[in-house]
Amino acid sequence: MQAVQTERYLSVMQRFAEGAGVGTPIEVTLDEMAQALFCTPRNAKIVLRRMADDGWITWQPGRGRGNRSHIVFHMERDGLALDIAKQLAGQGSYKQAFELLHQYGGGARTNERFNEWLTFHFGYRSESGEGEKQVDMLRLPVHVPLVTLDPAEVYFSFDAHIIRQLFDRLLTFDANAGQVAPGLAHAWESSADATVWQFHLRRGVYFHHGQELTADDVVYTLERLRTGKSNSWLLRGVLAIAASGPRTVQVTLLKPNRIFHRYMCSTAASILPRDCVQRDEDAYWQLPSGTGPFIIKELNEERLVLDANPAYYNGRAHLDGVVIAFVPPDQGIDSDQCWEKLVLAHDARELQRDQSWPKLDTMLQGCSLMTWNRKKPGPQQSQSFRRAVDLLLDRSLMLRELGESRIYAARSFRPDAHSALRQVRSDGEQAKELLREAGYSGTPITLYTRRWHERDARWIQARCAEFGVTVDIRLIEGDECRDLGVLGQADSILYSLVFVEDEVCEIETYEQTGSFLNAHMEPGLLTWALGRIDLALAAETPDQRRFLLEEMEDRLREETQVMFLLHKRSNTSYKPELKGIALSPLGWIDFKDVWVQSDGGRLAQQRPASVSAEAFQ
Repeated sequence: MQAVQTERYLSVMQRFAEGAGVGTPIEVTLDEMAQALFCTPRNAKIVLRRMADDGWITWQPGRGRGNRSHIVFHMERDGLALDIAKQLAGQGSYKQAFELLHQYGGGARTNERFNEWLTFHFGYRSESGEGEKQVDMLRLPVHVPLVTLDPAEVYFSFDAHIIRQLFDRLLTFDANAGQVAPGLAHAWESSADATVWQFHLRRGVYFHHGQELTADDVVYTLERLRTGKSNSWLLRGVLAIAASGPRTVQVTLLKPNRIFHRYMCSTAASILPRDCVQRDEDAYWQLPSGTGPFIIKELNEERLVLDANPAYYNGRAHLDGVVIAFVPPDQGIDSDQCWEKLVLAHDARELQRDQSWPKLDTMLQGCSLMTWNRKKPGPQQSQSFRRAVDLLLDRSLMLRELGESRIYAARSFRPDAHSALRQVRSDGEQAKELLREAGYSGTPITLYTRRWHERDARWIQARCAEFGVTVDIRLIEGDECRDLGVLGQADSILYSLVFVEDEVCEIETYEQTGSFLNAHMEPGLLTWALGRIDLALAAETPDQRRFLLEEMEDRLREETQVMFLLHKRSNTSYKPELKGIALSPLGWIDFKDVWVQSDGGRLAQQRPASVSAEAFQ
């Protein structure tokens, strides 16, 4: 069955057979049919003839003046819509499938049946590839958009995760060991005062389009990153970048930075091919070429398709490919039921899993928080008002009522050994007194957030309403999240932070152009914070650096510039035959090292995989 003919059938059935159903003769004129099909009467006859030849309808044209034609529909609407939606999804046209069901599916039961089918469509599968070769594929749905693949503009953790599949950095950071490790550079050193850094590149590293990596690519990437990008903060202290040879890069700094090698572990510092980007940058970003473990094969609004890079310098991925389907967040695909079907479910809800299955339970290094816009007139300019809202938001109550992956009240950016025991103070009576002190008269507060935080935002809205504080919620996505004009209109923004490179990500929160905190900080406070960052970068010891960063965090809390809300965890259970499962600091499963243990020479029966975006910003 062809999708075009199916959609035509469903549209005319919806128009003329509403309430009549299959097998009932319905009077209609050819002109009415042409109007429904958006074509001429002549073309309408052709369409009807094809449907009749396929046995979908019986068409009896009217004979003579005043005699109307009759049509009998033979194909049940919901079943046909479901079948064609499955075909479209099987071809990777997920958006079309959802749109067809939304328009013609007929009800919740059809959507439920489609979601059940999708549950088994997603997951691990050994299938025939090009030339009948067997390939191991992972398909999974995500409910968040891909905003950018440009490392210099990256902000959201899903984007960062995909960028790390396509590109590499000079160095990598092992969060578990707390150490910097080689990446594209096999060695590095700095001057005694940490103002000159030198990086030595590996030989034989190739971009996906076949060009060998050289120092020129690194110099070009870093120079590009310096000039007017969202992540230019990373190179704020750089004086000069130069190639000392085909495989050596030297970076000279204006001021000491003893963790500059950690900066080079950042996703934003991923290395690009100079030749491709310079030739036609717009064309390059359609299917960008990197040095990473996966090659981008296809990218559109429906899906992202990645193929394993067979020449990856750090070992080929075990999977042959990954397909990520962009699924509407309101589609209703339930990741919770997938524990019994080999799901990778990033969710902390307690399910009746097989207790013998391996589990990963990771505390995400970050928190959810609200930042107040102190550059915009409004009630939030009063510290008494800001403190009042902070006190009325009872984190313990929020945890009890929202649950899921929310696990501890947050008093700072990242959790520590005492987070489980720490209570964040809440005092409704003092909050009321502070609202009176602030002279609050009911002016609405506009709270911006992404769809993934809407449930938290609704809870905050309801809680504030109990104290007479009106909160209007606006959902923003995609480019809006980086538009300074849009961010400037918000009184407050609710979001989450996930720290991948620990201190570097913490510094990024203050420095990155377009970050929510940077966009909303009181200018004097921001200037003070940048000065403290310079002192932290020059600090001789990690303890000195930590002291300065915590001093900045304390000031945020004292001035109620931000309100730390909750810490979250990422929980994954999986069948024992899945190997190489590990959560990245971003809260995602690293694709490169995942493999499926064969059973008697065959891959275990396919089971679905689902990913939620609890950790996403």
